[in-house]
Amino acid sequence: MKKLIATFIFAITVACSFAAESPDITVFRPAVNPRNKNDVMVKAKNRYEKEVGGKVKFVIADWGDWQTKVLSYMAVGEPIDVIFAGDSSFPLCYTKGYLQPLENYVNMNYKYVNKYAEENCYKYNGHYYILSNQSSNHYWCIHYNKSLMEEEGIKESEQPYALWKAGKWDWSHFAELARKLTKDTTGSGAIDRWGFGNWYTEGFIYMNGTTLTKIDDKGNATLNFNDPRLVEALTFLEQAKKEGWYQQDSSIAATGIQSRTVAMYMEREYFAQQIVNDTDDEIGFVPLPTGPSGNKDKYLFECDGYGIGNGSKNPTYAGKFIEICLEEWHKYDESLVESNPSEINDLTAVVSKNPWYPNRTANSISTILSSFLGEIVWTGNSPSTAIEKWQPKAQALVQDANVPMDKIVRLNFKTQNENFNKEKDLKAFPLYNPDNNSKVKLSFAKGKDAIDKGSLLVTTDYETEGMADITATITDKEQFGMVGWREYIVEFDVKALKQPGEDGYVFAQGYYDDLNQYGWIKQSVTEPNLIVHAKGRVKNVFQNGKISLKIGAHNMKDFVIDNLVIVEDE
Repeated sequence: MKKLIATFIFAITVACSFAAESPDITVFRPAVNPRNKNDVMVKAKNRYEKEVGGKVKFVIADWGDWQTKVLSYMAVGEPIDVIFAGDSSFPLCYTKGYLQPLENYVNMNYKYVNKYAEENCYKYNGHYYILSNQSSNHYWCIHYNKSLMEEEGIKESEQPYALWKAGKWDWSHFAELARKLTKDTTGSGAIDRWGFGNWYTEGFIYMNGTTLTKIDDKGNATLNFNDPRLVEALTFLEQAKKEGWYQQDSSIAATGIQSRTVAMYMEREYFAQQIVNDTDDEIGFVPLPTGPSGNKDKYLFECDGYGIGNGSKNPTYAGKFIEICLEEWHKYDESLVESNPSEINDLTAVVSKNPWYPNRTANSISTILSSFLGEIVWTGNSPSTAIEKWQPKAQALVQDANVPMDKIVRLNFKTQNENFNKEKDLKAFPLYNPDNNSKVKLSFAKGKDAIDKGSLLVTTDYETEGMADITATITDKEQFGMVGWREYIVEFDVKALKQPGEDGYVFAQGYYDDLNQYGWIKQSVTEPNLIVHAKGRVKNVFQNGKISLKIGAHNMKDFVIDNLVIVEDE
């Protein structure tokens, strides 16, 4: 009788929840194609509309616009109901309040729930924020060209899979193989085949058993840049680049296995299908090699799923859609498994027993991660130099990530237009001179130097002043600039009065402080006295309050700016 009463009360509660909500919901997953009937999200939409009776409106954006869309809808008071996210989106999704707890709106005992991910990626302060599917589990592995290795005289017993089975698949053997396979195949004097290719640079850190930050149970991060294991991983990365066997240029690496320009490639397991379909070579698969401080029994995974937007007006219906959505994704994923190379499925059975999800440790510093690692991969700096340069900004980002987001305040905005027709117009454009010794000067240009009646003149000389990069002005945001929670188009005319240097350009971007800068409008300037027009977008302005416009240059001498316009990008 008690069980019957409890069931009746639960049914009444659910009915009341549905009654207060609308079955019409908004759903966001990057790159969804509403016109493609075979798109899994479209199948979930059609099923929901048939079974539930509500309408599904997709919020359209690409993979780079994840936060933009979520926060812009929150800013206008219409939070998205269902939001796609992954382990790399956490813990910010929790600490900043993008998502709300979902266990009251979905069946947490759904038979395909990835319970390990729920506990290790999506649980904070006792609540769950994403429902993740078992089949959304994807692990990183090495795809390698077995045929190519055999042609180079590398016995099967010396190849990656055999080394792994023998407990020898470590960085030492991995690098030795990569060196052997790196070659100038044409005799041109330049390497045209690399032993290893990859775009996921942080994978080197994870292979050595460490992470970029540490996350506690409440989602708070602490920076981990001084961990000796991290330095050890970055040192190995530095050596790989210097020795020449590591290729990270995606235009080469992404198809390197098939085209034989790369012998080993790091990607997720689902990439195997594409490779085997594009080549007649025999391809092998193996887990990632283990660094000196790594754990050979711990495997690098990632996962994703769906949550309910914080403030959603229809959370019960959102939960219903999530359950339908995951069922459709599971069917789709299972069909892919059936077409996988058998070697991949055999490997999956082994590595799935001990998954590790370190991606979330990079979330708070994701905006600088490529630049930080690029210091080593592209610039050639040492790990200690890269850490010293980027640690202060990384620390500031981590501290900011641990602070809940302020209530969104969306200020009014009207188009900003400055033609510099009078000298008083320069008041909103103060000279940027933080050290009180800048050799850059700002003044009012007229006559033949001006573009129109008057212009903003920036007097500088990268050769004599020894400054290739300068910031000329950060505008007075009360007089000229932008406001948060919008997207903008910025345009201006520029004319060099003296010959620019190689790769000379003028730039503009939104500026709130040294940690929060938005957009990058860059205009190349190649010759003097030629008026060129700059135009670009300022996006992802996730900031309350007013935003200045920062204007600067690279390898420039004297130049003028005119006809500066900022309009809201609809």
